[in-house]
Amino acid sequence: MALPSQQFAQELQQMVARRRAFWDHPWIQKFRRAELSKEQVRHWIEQQFYLTGRVHDLIGPLYVNCEDDEARVHILENLLEEETGRMSKSAPHPELYLRLGCALGSTRETMRNIRPLPESVALRTWWVWVVAHRPFMEGLAAVSIAGEAQVPGAGNEFARILEEKYGLTHEETAFWWVHEEADREHGGSATELVAKLAKTDEEQQRVRDVIDHTLELLWRFFDGLELAYGTQRMAA
Repeated sequence: MALPSQQFAQELQQMVARRRAFWDHPWIQKFRRAELSKEQVRHWIEQQFYLTGRVHDLIGPLYVNCEDDEARVHILENLLEEETGRMSKSAPHPELYLRLGCALGSTRETMRNIRPLPESVALRTWWVWVVAHRPFMEGLAAVSIAGEAQVPGAGNEFARILEEKYGLTHEETAFWWVHEEADREHGGSATELVAKLAKTDEEQQRVRDVIDHTLELLWRFFDGLELAYGTQRMAA
């Protein structure tokens, strides 16, 4: 028997809490202790820009495939914020990404033409495929529940660490503190909507599978950073 929507929403939140790459992965733990070099943090942001620096092909299909009128408006607002920064009164989020990368020593050209790691390709390919070829609720679960819902609570701390330990200005860390609030809203509303739409046992199980797979790929994204840019690799 399918779970009531409120109970299912709680289960999805618990799934994310048990596999929080942006909180618990060893790479992030090192960053929290300021044990990563500035170069290592730069590599991380360059690879992450490859993942989500182009948001229209992730959020756009969600907007097109959404049959819920109210939800479609929220998705459009999300896309407008990502592309313009109008609601947060900041800048387009890809621009915030570029400013952060440049503050860490990268360049705009490098970030736009980065050679992605295999783990980065795997996660981005998965996201693009899910939003384009799976039902709306599964795409939303992959991008917003397993993805965006990871950031709230971490974004402000990441900005603080970059300012206190790596010498960046508050303006240069805007990517993180802007996303702290934006992703809190997107992730929370997505969980409620997916829980409401997934009404059968089969639909709920498919959502679980999509979230589980996305969380695993996100964890492996950070594994890829450690393999490519970690201390042992750099010392070899």
